Amino acid sequence: MAHPNRLHNARVLVFGGTSGIGYGVASMALSNGSIVTISGSAQPKVDAKVQELQSLYPSASVHGIPLDLSDTAHLEANLKALFEKVTNGGEQKLDHIVHCAGDALSLPKLHEVTPENALPGFHVRWLAAVLIGKLLVTGAYMHAAPSSSFTITGGTNTAKPMAGWSIGASWGGASEGLMRGLAVDLKPIRVNLVAPGSIDTPLFQKFVDNVGREKEQEIKKGYSLLQTWGDVKDTAEAYGWFMRDWYVTGTIASSDGGRLLV
Repeated sequence: MAHPNRLHNARVLVFGGTSGIGYGVASMALSNGSIVTISGSAQPKVDAKVQELQSLYPSASVHGIPLDLSDTAHLEANLKALFEKVTNGGEQKLDHIVHCAGDALSLPKLHEVTPENALPGFHVRWLAAVLIGKLLVTGAYMHAAPSSSFTITGGTNTAKPMAGWSIGASWGGASEGLMRGLAVDLKPIRVNLVAPGSIDTPLFQKFVDNVGREKEQEIKKGYSLLQTWGDVKDTAEAYGWFMRDWYVTGTIASSDGGRLLV
């Protein structure tokens, strides 16, 4: 029996699909014949990235819907409206959801932590995933089967935090706990988490710009076994594994160049 392409004609929704890893996941899915919807915070960027992906895959089906995940006051209603639109009122249920969205990191120093500056980091990365899970448990928007998956995103700083990352590491720790809980509560839908290391994305380039190129080379050599930054095309394959393997759930995939072994 020929090995199946399990992403062909699969309906995939990518939050944070207009940039970085999310854009790489959307491109990977489209290259396998998926029907993809990307979501980002701003309409102009969503439109531009849909057009860009369409130029890369002229025969593909790719759409975009803007949604600001940082608008917590209206987050649940806005997510429900997006799901209604993407699934045509539940008539065309999703097969896979990927949550890669993240806002600009603002890490307060430990001696400067307050409730006001510590909690916002949970909004886009953690709270949005919680409410996505709430919508999925209704059964209205995703096939309730092991062929369906919800993949969220953490990071290696949860397991190996750098100095000054007490608050940032806790964001990832919350996401890991949420992933395991959702894997139980949403079964048979599979829920997993990808923990990227330092991946060369526009957000990461802001860090590089701050430290300078010379310091970047020094950090790169000591950061991972592979002594280089990751590429979104590589990390996208970790999300692809979680979509394709219908027997993996409650699991973390690290795409980090061996950082945890350094």
